[in-house]
Amino acid sequence: MSAELVILVSTAVLAVVALCAAAISVRAVRTLRQTPTQTPVSHEIALVERPTPVVTHLPASLAPRVVEGRLIVPPTQQQVVATALGRPGVRLSVFTRGVAYALRPESRDRILGMMRREYRRRRRERLQAGRRAARAATPSATADSWIGS
Repeated sequence: MSAELVILVSTAVLAVVALCAAAISVRAVRTLRQTPTQTPVSHEIALVERPTPVVTHLPASLAPRVVEGRLIVPPTQQQVVATALGRPGVRLSVFTRGVAYALRPESRDRILGMMRREYRRRRRERLQAGRRAARAATPSATADSWIGS
């Protein structure tokens, strides 16, 4: 096996291990978030929630209350926004708005200009590489060749 192949295989194995570790950690965090009443064990990740500022003058509808022996706390504004923006319909509308933005004439012109510049740059590079290859293929005459031997 060549050195390049060994490096490639080891890089691929390292990438797979990193992806598995990321998936396991994401799953552990999600599990911890779903069960906030459990006390984290020493080997688990402990999530620390930021304390929400205490507001003493809440309307009666937003104040925490006890119903049938359970504490009911209304969701925070951040939780409401996260839930609303996480819905598939909202995500689809955000996606379609982005596509519509990309298809506007101004955006199209900007994208086409960028593509045109990139195409020209690559073409210049190809031509320069071709010229260099042609010069390398035909060795030039030496400086003393005109004197004759």
